[in-house]
Amino acid sequence: MRQKITSGIPEGSLDTTPFQISRNRPVALQVYEDLRDRIVSLDLRPGYSLSRAVLADFYGVSQTPVREAFLKLEKDGLVEVFPQSKTLIAPISIHKVKSTHFLRTSLELEVAHNLALAIDKVKIAPAEKILSEQRLNSTDTAAFSRLDSAFHRALFIAAGYEDLWEVVREHSGHLDRVRRLQLPTPGKIERVIFQHGKILDAVRASDLQTVESHVRDHLSGSLNELDTIIQNNREMFGA
Repeated sequence: MRQKITSGIPEGSLDTTPFQISRNRPVALQVYEDLRDRIVSLDLRPGYSLSRAVLADFYGVSQTPVREAFLKLEKDGLVEVFPQSKTLIAPISIHKVKSTHFLRTSLELEVAHNLALAIDKVKIAPAEKILSEQRLNSTDTAAFSRLDSAFHRALFIAAGYEDLWEVVREHSGHLDRVRRLQLPTPGKIERVIFQHGKILDAVRASDLQTVESHVRDHLSGSLNELDTIIQNNREMFGA
């Protein structure tokens, strides 16, 4: 069921989880990051209208950083800005889901390959720690989703490609929303934890063929289940 919209903000979203602006970082960037997180987590759903004035009041800032955040979100394909009219959360693009999946699979295979070849495996320790945290947060969908992103980022960092993770993240808004729709599926979280463990096991064993197989298996779930996800959430998808 869709959330009710009141003054441009869905009830139970921004109203109940306020965001404190830090004066140590660019304000527009913080507004952008928070709105993006809410869109990707589906707290803000496709078709919802965002009011620049209401958001400026909510964040306690002028409308200028909100406008800048909208422009960046528009570049990501996560909002549709209609000048002098309205700004809407964009539907999930099937094309962008598939193209991002291609990009992500290509890069993650290389990352896993490089980690498996590395003699010293100490750099994967942060990913191992995050996996342990995932096991402890398997019933909290929101926390698990954040840890899932952190796990993959940790692998990119371990391989020395943190900048490429930022490329993946920039393009992943549509795919991440699909993955968020998948998480409540019975057994999905347990399967993700199992696959993460298998990837790390293969990296530690320097088993190139097995690590590639596990990465492909892990990342294929979004596309394999896409038709069913679209059928069950048709109102969230565009072309």
